[in-house]
Amino acid sequence: MKRIEKSDLQKLRGKASSLASIGALIAIYLAFYLINPSFLNTFNLKNLLTNMAPLLIMACGATYVRLLGSLDLSMGAVCSCANVLLVMLMPSVGPWAYGVAILFGIATGFILGVIHTKLKIPSFIASLGMMNVYNSLALLLTPSPVMIAKAERTYIAWGKEKFGVVGAITIAAVIVMIVLHLVQKRTVIGKSISLTGANERTARISGINVSATKIFAFTICGMTSAMAGILLAIKLQSSAPTVGTPFTLQAVAAVLLGGTAMTGGKGSVLMTLVGVLIVTAIENGMTIIGVDAFWSQIVFGSLTIVAMFLTTDRSVKNLIVK
Repeated sequence: MKRIEKSDLQKLRGKASSLASIGALIAIYLAFYLINPSFLNTFNLKNLLTNMAPLLIMACGATYVRLLGSLDLSMGAVCSCANVLLVMLMPSVGPWAYGVAILFGIATGFILGVIHTKLKIPSFIASLGMMNVYNSLALLLTPSPVMIAKAERTYIAWGKEKFGVVGAITIAAVIVMIVLHLVQKRTVIGKSISLTGANERTARISGINVSATKIFAFTICGMTSAMAGILLAIKLQSSAPTVGTPFTLQAVAAVLLGGTAMTGGKGSVLMTLVGVLIVTAIENGMTIIGVDAFWSQIVFGSLTIVAMFLTTDRSVKNLIVK
């Protein structure tokens, strides 16, 4: 009987968290609109949706890792490397540069997953080390920003297509989000991620290959980080060795604001979209009302701490970051 009551309480908390996130989203959009009505005009909506795309695709992969109760701090660095690789390789290999950049992301996620599972290094420490590796690699490949030459812009022309206020890169990000949501909710490996994050020991007893599940989650995170770098190259028509740096904190904030539990096991890729919309609205809205851009990082950091507090299950006594 107690187990049933506890289960019902957890479901209630999950619904309350989702409703709170949606309520916060509506309140934030309404507040910025009341301060400056141009926040929701057609031009700014286009900006909001376009700016959302790279963060959304990265945050979806971050959700998989967060569901494990783990953390990947190398996302922004992988994003930067993929961004640099795409622009650097386009003159020589053309559209195949997309594949190279994505394969690079997959490889980085796989390597991090192996380091974490096989060497038993906490994800926080392992990803911190890899973050420095990839940051340095990006700077070695391209020390300064590089514009995409006119001859290569045909390879990114698809990203400039628009359907009303929705651009092609936003549609691409939403498609990836839907696929990852279906994988999480409808496949064995997707369900295994949540089960592993909820209780790793129980997952092992149930026959789940915990190591393979973790490696899969980190691999997906690496892939989406690289995809974010690709979208940034298309959006900015250039590469920069530090372009992905701000996105790590923003992605973690978005995942937590979307209601994914800090301790793992509970969360949804679909609800991460809500978190992304909140983060994007804050960044864009603060710019519109004339607040210094540096304040947005303070706000994101503060929101991350609040979200961590609200999504942490205090009945769990093991390490928060696994």
